[in-house]
Amino acid sequence: MTTQPVVNVDRVLDSVRFRGLPLLVMICTAAILILDGFDIQIIGFAAPAVTQEFGIARKALGPVLAAALLGMAVGAFAGGLAGDRWGRRPTLIASTALVGLATLAATVAQSVDSLMFWRLITGIGLGGTLPNATALMAEFAPPRWRSQAIAATVIGVPIGGMAGAAIAAEIIPALGWRALFGIGAVLPLLLAATMHFILPESARFLSTRAGRHRELAILLGRIVPGRTYSGAEDFVLAAPAAAGYAGLRALFSRALVRDTLVAWLVFGTNVFAVYAFFNWISVVLTSVGLDIATAVRASLLFNLAGVIGAVANAWIIAHFGSRWPLAAMAALAAAALFQLSRLPLGGIDPTSALPALMAGIAVAGLAITAVQIGMYAVTAHIYPTACRSSGVGWALGVGRFGGILSSFGGALLLTQGGSQGFFGGIALVLVITCASVLMIHNHLPAAVARPADAAHDPR
Repeated sequence: MTTQPVVNVDRVLDSVRFRGLPLLVMICTAAILILDGFDIQIIGFAAPAVTQEFGIARKALGPVLAAALLGMAVGAFAGGLAGDRWGRRPTLIASTALVGLATLAATVAQSVDSLMFWRLITGIGLGGTLPNATALMAEFAPPRWRSQAIAATVIGVPIGGMAGAAIAAEIIPALGWRALFGIGAVLPLLLAATMHFILPESARFLSTRAGRHRELAILLGRIVPGRTYSGAEDFVLAAPAAAGYAGLRALFSRALVRDTLVAWLVFGTNVFAVYAFFNWISVVLTSVGLDIATAVRASLLFNLAGVIGAVANAWIIAHFGSRWPLAAMAALAAAALFQLSRLPLGGIDPTSALPALMAGIAVAGLAITAVQIGMYAVTAHIYPTACRSSGVGWALGVGRFGGILSSFGGALLLTQGGSQGFFGGIALVLVITCASVLMIHNHLPAAVARPADAAHDPR
């Protein structure tokens, strides 16, 4: 009787260097999230022009801002489950295409209600991309590079926001907000078509599908040059789903339920802070007498500092673990917001406080984004392959409710307390973020060791 050779897929993938196909996956997923970052923040850039064209008050834009975030919650819930059931690749490509199509439709919106509907659909697409991009990158990157690779992928969101701010500053005054939406539509559609031909499926996901082992064998042959697999092997993973469960049910298993609930709290509070800035910072700054160009540059600075913070924090996490670096960043963000709340922006000449304002926004952007992107890596670490997309997706989905709350809460804070109330309210929320980070049990460990020598037989 002939026995099937056993191939531990985790050992195979963890023994390869970060080049070739894993590097291609990082480039592809980062490109998707760069365009997502553009489309996530596009309504914030266009907000002053939209309110002027439709003749509405600032607070009337709250439902439009909330619509995309509600869509992102739905998309994250559904996209995470779809990624665990049908695969990361098709869900990621379909979600990206949906972003492009819905943004294209928004270019011809003739009312606030119409714009709100298309932003809802856009949000569903945006919500589906993030958990599957994170899961795909986590499942391709070797352990030594995993946190940096996920950070390099997810910082596409603030990079996209940064590029969007720069483009918006030129396009909106010259061509209007609809032209900006046109750019935000065409690029995701082109990228989705390109990804159809070059983006591979996760090898770890394929190992959980007995009917796709031939496809897995071909993929492993591409990842590990010089080795061949027939597809008849017994492909296994080192880490099965918690308590034998997969998908959503595993998130509430005894081993994972605590970290599931605490991760939801971290995402909810930190996403509140992120989207309060994304959606309201331009409105806040123009309300105190600063011009729209200065307000857009503040958004650009927030995102640029966020990229720097995310990259630096990923390196720190890889060497020292995730618990204390993320808690320190959350505390730094709260301190920066408290300082911003003390600035005299309501005076006759708000430009006198401009250097301190921009410095505070930069520190806040650095720290808030570092927490947000670091939590992607932590959440991908918490969950095994069978429920990873669901785990990340539901954490992001619950987090989006923090973003939805910020759409209305930001308006309330600004109306009731001006810029000081706006910044002070966000600071209090970030104190909760800091405490919640410390409650997570399964943080990324410090100083991930280099995998076994690549010459070692991974079979």
